[in-house]
Amino acid sequence: MPSRSVIRLVSGVVFTALVLSTSIAGIDDLRGVKQGAPMPACKLPALDGSLLDSANLTGSVVVYVCLSAEQKRSELAAVESQEVVKGLSGEPVRLIHVTADVVQRAYFESFRKDKSITADLAFDADRAFYGKLGLIAFPTTVIVNKQGNLDSAISLHSGSYKSTLDAHIRHALGKLNDQQLAELLAARPAEHASPRSAASAHRVLAKLMRDKGQFESARAELLKGLEIDAEDHEVLLDLADLEIAAGQLDDADAALKKVLAAQPDHRRARQITGVVWFRRGALDNAQSEFEAALPLNPDPAPVHYYLGQIAEQRGQKDAAIEHYRQALQHLLHDVRPVAPASTSVPAPAAPAGAK
Repeated sequence: MPSRSVIRLVSGVVFTALVLSTSIAGIDDLRGVKQGAPMPACKLPALDGSLLDSANLTGSVVVYVCLSAEQKRSELAAVESQEVVKGLSGEPVRLIHVTADVVQRAYFESFRKDKSITADLAFDADRAFYGKLGLIAFPTTVIVNKQGNLDSAISLHSGSYKSTLDAHIRHALGKLNDQQLAELLAARPAEHASPRSAASAHRVLAKLMRDKGQFESARAELLKGLEIDAEDHEVLLDLADLEIAAGQLDDADAALKKVLAAQPDHRRARQITGVVWFRRGALDNAQSEFEAALPLNPDPAPVHYYLGQIAEQRGQKDAAIEHYRQALQHLLHDVRPVAPASTSVPAPAAPAGAK
């Protein structure tokens, strides 16, 4: 009979493995400045008569959106860049629109008034700033970090411009590391994205926020995803999972019921429901849900972990050790047959994280 200390050790190893369970995403090149290099200094006259001096911008993330007059994609970049920065209110981010088309001043004044654009507009009359950057395509968006170094650049404009810009600004602010940025950009919606793929970008961002312990920000991203696609079961289940981690079991139940009402045998929903019962101390109900979720489960490790926890609480030490062993085996991708545990459970159905 294994000792309680051995069971605790195995349980801890499994849980750590579950919780734990790359280079920066490629950016568009500027011909004149390499990523991480200092941005060239500039002093540009602005539409309101002021002088924009880059020396006064250190300490803020600066977003330069270089525009061409009477160009549709430049107009979209101007409008959407303001929307993105507005959504980051409270963060030290400065948005500056720049154009070399000084003779089109009247056009810019009219366009900005029509679209309620309040970002600074600076003029690069002699194209000296453009020349230092090596710009050849418009619009080009340049993101500079707080130290005044080039963080990233986005050439032209596409349907994913807003999500891409938002991700790069968060990276420059230090809210996303290189790997998180790469993951988020990989999930960004395409030019003509479906609601499901657009919602998935919010799922990825929610996960990144949650990993940083920012539960409210993560919840906000998931709710944005549901605004896009209210029937997205994976977003609902991510929300339920988040609510459990935050101790809001009733809220988790509400999200789970929406999924189970449409799909009673949804394995991940059953699995997360088991976690709710477990947290409430209803071990019989929890075990029933976990055993229902286990058959055909592509990620059975969390289920075995919780079944091990249930067996341990019932004093079934051998069964607990066996479930922990199976959890570790699946985490290590060991597909060799496993001897049945003393608590009978069917065989491997869909994931729900151990929290």
